[in-house]
Amino acid sequence: HGDLSLVYDGLNILGKTAWKINEKILRIATICWNENIPIGDIPSRVDHTVPPEPIRPPKLPPEVYKNKESPEAKAAAEANQLYREAVYKRQRVIQKNMDLRSLRCSAVLKLNQAEQFKDFEKIYFPYNLDFRGRAYPVPPHLSNVGSDLCRGMLKFSEAKPLGTRGLYWLKVHLANFAGKDKMSFDDRARYVDENMDNVRRSVNEPLSQDPWWMTLDDPFQGLATCHEIVNAIDSGNPESYMCSLPVHMDGSCNGLQHYAALGRDTVGGKAVNLLEGDGPEDVYVGVMHEVIRRVAEEAERELPFDVNNSEKLTKEQKKALKNNQAAKLVNGLIDRGVVKRTVMTSVYGVTYIGARQQIQEKIEEKLEEKGYDLDEIDREVFAAAGYLATVTMEVMGDLFQGARNTKTWLADCARLISQQGHPVAWISPIGIPAVQPYRQRRPRTVVTVMQTITMTDEGDDLPVHTSRQCTAFPPNYVHSLDSSHMLLTALEMDRRGLTYSAVHDSFWTHACDVDEMNEALRDCFVHLYNQPLLAKLKESWELRYPEVEFPELPERGDLDLNEVKSATYFFQ
Repeated sequence: HGDLSLVYDGLNILGKTAWKINEKILRIATICWNENIPIGDIPSRVDHTVPPEPIRPPKLPPEVYKNKESPEAKAAAEANQLYREAVYKRQRVIQKNMDLRSLRCSAVLKLNQAEQFKDFEKIYFPYNLDFRGRAYPVPPHLSNVGSDLCRGMLKFSEAKPLGTRGLYWLKVHLANFAGKDKMSFDDRARYVDENMDNVRRSVNEPLSQDPWWMTLDDPFQGLATCHEIVNAIDSGNPESYMCSLPVHMDGSCNGLQHYAALGRDTVGGKAVNLLEGDGPEDVYVGVMHEVIRRVAEEAERELPFDVNNSEKLTKEQKKALKNNQAAKLVNGLIDRGVVKRTVMTSVYGVTYIGARQQIQEKIEEKLEEKGYDLDEIDREVFAAAGYLATVTMEVMGDLFQGARNTKTWLADCARLISQQGHPVAWISPIGIPAVQPYRQRRPRTVVTVMQTITMTDEGDDLPVHTSRQCTAFPPNYVHSLDSSHMLLTALEMDRRGLTYSAVHDSFWTHACDVDEMNEALRDCFVHLYNQPLLAKLKESWELRYPEVEFPELPERGDLDLNEVKSATYFFQ
């Protein structure tokens, strides 16, 4: 049976955390908006220039196209192709402008809400859950779950002295925003010390020429941290400096961490920092190196057929040529950022299409930096992104065998359940009854004199959507696990009398309490996974769906969960 008592307590703990507006960051963000300084979540206030509408080529008689090799037919085909490309190019610019307008509305709403709340000493965010148990603040615009701008404009209402380690963690926090999150903690703090002139200049002259803080991954949160570091040092006694800035500890590819713990996968656990090592492991770099190797190998491969006569190529040869051309286009462009989002979302069920879109965005940035006209090579970029997505997902499957076995078992069980006409349901470790809502929507078209309207019936009496029930279950189940870990940590932090907030797998507290939070979140993770979660899940399904014969549990490895407690970079 589901028991929501712990859930209610956890949500109340998150909701009772008091916040206030960081007026320094609000002021800088407002200036950036008013003076059209695009940075982070502040978009440009100037639209892109829309090309003139292209003129459609004259319609020629059908006889012209009978002989495709005639000069007239070739000229007409070329004119039509140029017209279509011009229309597509114009539509892309129009879409970019529409996106800009949407971003402007979002930025204005955030800034206006921060402006209205800036004089309040305490702001509270009520929390809600989605069907998997993940917690979200109810306010849609300004909250700690929002973008970099939102997070930069918020700080805890309560300030606490930094203590002996607070300034150290502020420096680590800032280095993380500078993309140095794969250094050791000591090296990150040293990096900030070496860049202290940049930190001070960011505080004293935030809008000077090419300010350092604007180069950070999360500029507004970075600027807020710069202020706290400088103020603490200039106070003369950093240990007694009263700081209210939240410091984050983020899971290292958290989805894979949960899979590794579920399957006791030592190899996978080592790759995502469940075990102590010489320094932080970077799973994205490991995948990147293997992807680079495979792409370079393909780019250098000589095809054993004439590539100039494409009309005579077989289907397999055309595919080989397409992959070879794609590899040559992206060879040398692949870095950690290109594969990161796909690796991060692969355990959450990212599809091939989603992976291709993620990679295409990064590849386009790289090609644009090299001076390519993206409109001219749009099709080639699309094909290259698809090829790279395939390679990346293949590498993930090869490197994380344990995660793949667990994911396959979860998907197979979900398929068996949905084939019986049932939605997949389970009780999360913290007691939340979860039911996947995916059903076959039934569209109905109503034709009136004025218009045609399509309405969709989404009732619970509709047949379940078998494929979505199957593909969505592994990531949804892992989300229910990470939400359980987050809420269990909230309960433990409250028991210790410490301020706490979280955004899924990113846990926040005062700088002076980071060490204690690190201990609490590790204890809660080990406590969670010391339970036989998959065995309990299977047992509950056998009671709920007696007509289904479920496969045996996937084989477990020999990972010692207690080693997580001493894993320095488990969260970082």
